[in-house]
Amino acid sequence: MKNIYIAELLALTLSLNIPLLIDARPLNSTENLIFGQNIKKYSADKSIVSVKSYGFVDLEGAKPAAIIVEYDKNIEASSLNINKYEVTNYVISEEKQNGFDKTIEIDYDGIKGNEGQITRIYVNNKPELSKQQNLKSGKYVIIELNTSYMMSGQNLPYMTSMMAGIKQLSDVFASDGSIIKASSKEISNYSVKYQEFNRNGKKSFKKVIETDKNKIVLPEFSKENGWNINYIGDGGFKAYNCYSEYTGKYEDFEMPYSIFVPSQELLEANKGNIALVIHMEHAGGNDTDPMAAVTSSKAAVKLSNKDFQKKHPAIVVVPQIEETRRSTNDMDASSEANTAIWELIDEILDKYREYIDENRIYGSGQSMGGMTILNMASQRDNFFGGIAIIGAQWSNNYNKEFQHNGAPTRTPEIDPISFNGFGLNKENFKNWYYMVSDDNILVHTCLDDLMSTSEWKEFAEYYEAAGVKIPHEEWDPYISLDEQYKIDVKLTSNDNTLPGSGIYWGTFTRGTHMSTWKYGYQIDYPYEWLFAQSRQSEISRGKVEKLKNNWLGRDENGKMKSDSGTANFNSAQYTPNGSSDIFCENWTPVSAMNNMINKLLEEAKKLSYEDFSKSMTKIRNYYKLLSKDEKLQIRNYTLLLQTEVHKK
Repeated sequence: MKNIYIAELLALTLSLNIPLLIDARPLNSTENLIFGQNIKKYSADKSIVSVKSYGFVDLEGAKPAAIIVEYDKNIEASSLNINKYEVTNYVISEEKQNGFDKTIEIDYDGIKGNEGQITRIYVNNKPELSKQQNLKSGKYVIIELNTSYMMSGQNLPYMTSMMAGIKQLSDVFASDGSIIKASSKEISNYSVKYQEFNRNGKKSFKKVIETDKNKIVLPEFSKENGWNINYIGDGGFKAYNCYSEYTGKYEDFEMPYSIFVPSQELLEANKGNIALVIHMEHAGGNDTDPMAAVTSSKAAVKLSNKDFQKKHPAIVVVPQIEETRRSTNDMDASSEANTAIWELIDEILDKYREYIDENRIYGSGQSMGGMTILNMASQRDNFFGGIAIIGAQWSNNYNKEFQHNGAPTRTPEIDPISFNGFGLNKENFKNWYYMVSDDNILVHTCLDDLMSTSEWKEFAEYYEAAGVKIPHEEWDPYISLDEQYKIDVKLTSNDNTLPGSGIYWGTFTRGTHMSTWKYGYQIDYPYEWLFAQSRQSEISRGKVEKLKNNWLGRDENGKMKSDSGTANFNSAQYTPNGSSDIFCENWTPVSAMNNMINKLLEEAKKLSYEDFSKSMTKIRNYYKLLSKDEKLQIRNYTLLLQTEVHKK
């Protein structure tokens, strides 16, 4: 015990810069220990057992709130202060490389440059944060970090954003009287490698950060908090006969997923009234690791939040999509993941049938994930009681096979699992605008999201031609959350009993596509609105019957002609860069083919033979898919072939 007090005395003396007075008499054994003759000294390089990042999911994804440094012996709290350590994390490294202005979108505390820096330091006897912070010694040094900021750009994979490293800059003291000397290098939980890629034909390298998953602590997703994370080979869902519109093939595979289930007490107290939410993430969360999806936006933690669950008890399911099985694409087609998600939903409904209110099954998601939900809404009519999506869109494509090498479109006959006879509408299921016209949908987009905002603008025009006005509001996402909440409430306050009146569209006046879920999930209202919806309100409302009419075109002013519908109509297609000049509004395989040929003829002189040849290969593949009658309507194909000969 004496050694403990000696170490405390020495630590206090040095931290206060009190001079040590030494007389000429011989030192006793205790004084020898204090003045360094018998003190054991160790390097932090060897004494530090591990470095872990401890965090939470914020608007831009997983964010470290602390770094947990484990030592091989108890450390005296009195020997610590924030100047003893230097930390590294993603926000600090980005600011060093790119500067504050390019790294930080919002600085909540208004102190420039303190992002990710140390705010307090203390010891604990467990690898976790402590509110008390009153232990005198402990094996774990907890270094809490400033999290009062929002980073610019897209949400990052948690394996990148949860990187952490430390350097111990000066001595700290252990409870056994020994000294832990400064480290000679950074000790971290991550590694850096450089990945080769080609950009415009030139070899380049990009920096890739990989954090050790075993050295990341995200307590929001612990089993104690109701989450079960299911990996391939360890609880993943085994799906069978899953159809892909990309390939025309059926796949059997294991799909990772995460599921939140309320406590048994909450389940029993709300038996028969539990909601089910299927949340789908954006393509940036694509991975084989189910933690990738639940950490790539704030949606999952908002839905499973204890206070939210008390008001709206729900089971939350987050399927994990692999990049090789990307659930949807920009041509309104879907992969084998579509069928697998339905199979997973059916199994969960069967398992929790006595608890779930099937009038209150909800869809949530952003970007690719929101697109998946919107697509699924037309497969099982009125299956979802409500849909809340962000930065996502869908539309009509009656000719998917033309864009997917002849792979047949998903139909009730080809994919009976996805359609399942539930609200099946064999006559109109390809007319997506009609199928969702009785649904409860709340969507938020960013003004500069050229794809999502443009497609919702056209959605509103098609509905207006059919006699329905879609409520729409625009606002700055930087105004107060209270003001944004009120605008959302106003947006959804119309009489929603008429056909088409359950769909609402809000637009943020700043930000691009990947900003949308940072702005959208900071507002609480969309999920409050979602949980107030029910399947019965959709069924009672009925569909917009005029949307079953054929498309009549636009007048000389570009306005949609009155009573125009969307049957047998292909929507204009968009990419993140804007509208396609090939697949234009009301496109057909013939019109698309003619557009491709004319575009390549215009560009022929500028293109190298190699680039021209690549485009020709695509055109030949498309041409093979045309019928004999369609081929007769193609112009300039022979001229294009002659141009190819001359290019050689």
